[in-house]
This record gives sequence, C-alpha cells and structure tokens, in this order.
Amino acid sequence: VSEGVETFEYIFAKINHTNNNNQKDKYEQDLKKEIKKLQRLRDQIKTWLASNDIKDKRALLENRKLIES
Repeated sequence: VSEGVETFEYIFAKINHTNNNNQKDKYEQDLKKEIKKLQRLRDQIKTWLASNDIKDKRALLENRKLIES
C-alpha cells in the first residue's frame, strides 16, 4: 500500500512539473492506473476488515486511511 501511495505522489508531482502536454497526458494515464490499483487494495482491505478471522485490524485500518488520504 505504501509503495502504491508513493508511486501515486511521484506521478502527481511529475504532472505538476511538466509543461509538455503529451507527457502530461501520459502521466495522467499512469495516475489513473495507480488510482485503480489503490482502489482495489482499499476494497480488499475493507473485505479483510469485515472478516472475523482477523483479530488485530490496526495495520489494516492504517493502510486504509493511507489510501483514502
């Protein structure tokens, strides 16, 4: 999760620092892919949180908050 968030922030910074429209479009496509990955991870975390098999859910909650912020 943290790697995905770092990648998202890195691509977002690239978008803000480029003036080339072609590069900006490519970065925006990369950003959309990364958002979809993070959304899938968040959905999986929600499923795990709803499960009674997992007792200590602190790490899951922290990662979910990291994705949503």
